[in-house]
Amino acid sequence: MTARHSSAISVLAMSGAVAVLAGCTGPVILRHPETGKTVQCSQDDTNQRAEIVYQRERDCIEAYQRQGYRRVSH
Repeated sequence: MTARHSSAISVLAMSGAVAVLAGCTGPVILRHPETGKTVQCSQDDTNQRAEIVYQRERDCIEAYQRQGYRRVSH
């Protein structure tokens, strides 16, 4: 197996893993500890590639966490 084939297999495996994870997760609920306000980040755009959907959800979660929110689900 050449390095090129090995790299291609790695990319395919990672893409498959992301697709599986994207399909198996539900919405992530976050709550602000001081205000009690809750927000939801979810993978709601099924027309996009799994990697893009996953990245958007992760960005959403990170943005709220920077504001002090904490995960309460998934």
